[in-house]
Amino acid sequence: MRGFRIWAIVRFRAKVSGIIMNHDRPLGPPDTATLIKNLRRPDRAVVTAGMPYATGPLHLGHLAGTHVPADIYARWLGMVIGRKNVLFVCGTDDHGSTSELSALKAGKPIQEFLAELHAAQDRTLKRYGIEMDVYSGTSREECFEPFHKPLAQDFLRKLYKKGLLLKKVSKHWYDPELKRYLQDRFVTGKCPNPKCENTQAYSDECETCGMQYSPEELQNPKSSLSQATPVLKDSVHWWLDMWSVSEPMREWVTKSEKFWRQAVFNAVIHSLKPTLLISKDQEENFKLLKAELPVHKSRYAAGKKIAVQFENKSDFNKAISLFSSKSIETKNDDAWAYRSISRDVLWGIPMPVDLDPEMQNKTLYVWPDSLIAPISFTKVALKNRGEDPNNSKLYWNNTKSDIYQFLGQDNVYFYTLMQGAMWLGTQENSQKYPDQGDYQFARNVFGNCHLMVNGEKMSKSRGNFYSGDQMLDEKKYHPDQIRYYLALLSLPEKSSNFDFKNFDERNKFLAGPMNAAFEKPISACHSKFGGVIPKGELDPKIKDETQKIIAKYLRNMDRGEYSTLLFLIENYARQINSQFTQYKPHDDRAPEDQRRNALYSCFYVLKNLLVMLYPFVPSTMESLRKSLNLPENVFRVEELNIPMPFDHKIGPKLDYFPAVESSNQV
Repeated sequence: MRGFRIWAIVRFRAKVSGIIMNHDRPLGPPDTATLIKNLRRPDRAVVTAGMPYATGPLHLGHLAGTHVPADIYARWLGMVIGRKNVLFVCGTDDHGSTSELSALKAGKPIQEFLAELHAAQDRTLKRYGIEMDVYSGTSREECFEPFHKPLAQDFLRKLYKKGLLLKKVSKHWYDPELKRYLQDRFVTGKCPNPKCENTQAYSDECETCGMQYSPEELQNPKSSLSQATPVLKDSVHWWLDMWSVSEPMREWVTKSEKFWRQAVFNAVIHSLKPTLLISKDQEENFKLLKAELPVHKSRYAAGKKIAVQFENKSDFNKAISLFSSKSIETKNDDAWAYRSISRDVLWGIPMPVDLDPEMQNKTLYVWPDSLIAPISFTKVALKNRGEDPNNSKLYWNNTKSDIYQFLGQDNVYFYTLMQGAMWLGTQENSQKYPDQGDYQFARNVFGNCHLMVNGEKMSKSRGNFYSGDQMLDEKKYHPDQIRYYLALLSLPEKSSNFDFKNFDERNKFLAGPMNAAFEKPISACHSKFGGVIPKGELDPKIKDETQKIIAKYLRNMDRGEYSTLLFLIENYARQINSQFTQYKPHDDRAPEDQRRNALYSCFYVLKNLLVMLYPFVPSTMESLRKSLNLPENVFRVEELNIPMPFDHKIGPKLDYFPAVESSNQV
């Protein structure tokens, strides 16, 4: 009876923890088949990458921060739900003053200027094996008129109807000669910092000393377009009210904490938890009131203030009443929650003048423009596939689909708070969590930090600025070498360094031990076993190690955490070299059964490596697939842990990772 009671307690605890257990089977980690079966499998998924301006070539920072990690993830999703159910979309961010000024400096019509650079960027992406379903652009013929302009204006009309657009008057630079407003980048002058000599400082920021200031402080301002002296003039604009929909956004972000990157989560939740500011002079009164306040955190803030943060708006409002009852003045710390979404720029999506005549000659700010753009790109991609563009709703308005967005960490604000508020503002009830048919919140927002090169920020003047094409044409690297190294960097956690010496050391590993892991089994199979996989038994140690690496692989790939994963995969590949060292399947003098078992085990490892490394180095894995004589549909998670059959015929050894040229080092 005592033994039965112990067994019953263990069984009960197992049920509570969610583990299914039989009385004759010990608790343990789930097997690979169960892990694969339990993977999240949306019906469809859309992957977006941060949009570059069509004003220059794609550089290492673009590739590292958005395009390569997004491509890895799109390929991973294809392995899980089938590539046909994944749309990977991106395009150039064409509108706004940056494009205007760049085309003006180049002396070309803006559309011609953008088209040339777009084509160059598209070629670069293809060279790196970045397999997008479409690389369009917000002003391109296939996108702007048929999809993007009407979609953006539909957003504006719905936001206006819901009262989420506020009208404010603010001062902006105006060129009296050209009779047009100027964006900040069109105005330069002497930096107001007395210790700085920069005479080409921008309207609100000096790139030389880093000082930020108000436009009124800029000394000797000049228009970059006419060299005239601009004046500050009142202008009316629409502002997006994010505060009014912060509660459903807070619910979304809170739900996402368990799988969002910590830096992304912290950056967003800090704004969404409502905060009151009180004068530091009221600190003693505040301390007396603390016990009566709802759950909160407090800290000192700029301007001799105390910031008091609450969990939700209900607690926030209760706190306002309590402070008021004690005659303590409060101010809502909500500066984050209001952003202008219109601009006095000619090159962009026109604001709907029928809603407000004061929006005449104004266009949509490039940030909300670019947040809507991936939906437009999805429509272009579907049309290119021969599908109904309205099927974009199956990806963006479907609770059974997932959205994944890759971007620079400094742009998280826009892809979470601004986008979230815009999405909610299109709903009948903007205070509820999105339902089926509404625009869905992103499942994950992958923010990446800045890439440095040789320990410094990329700069042409420092000689450490590299475009994607330069790395291939001048430095003579292979795209997969660069993809692999970029995936190894810890950009999700911190700004990371592209160090050429470390890069070449990593390439030596790929060309050496990793290539050896690919080549040794293939060579031994052809030279000693007639080019077919021998009948053998799987090494129990390798089987156990495979179970562990697959579990980590599935978890890390789902989270977009590549760096530590690749080092684990490298260690797993060393199993092949260990088998050759210990059992010598290439040597006739070793025992026959050991040689067969070792080679069979090596091909088991090799197939798992093929599948796991495919998202990272697709070109190299395609060569390995041909050598292993496996079908194109082998790149699926279901193929993990599945040995290649006995007597399977192996193809010829091909070129995999290239040797490292010493001339590459800088």
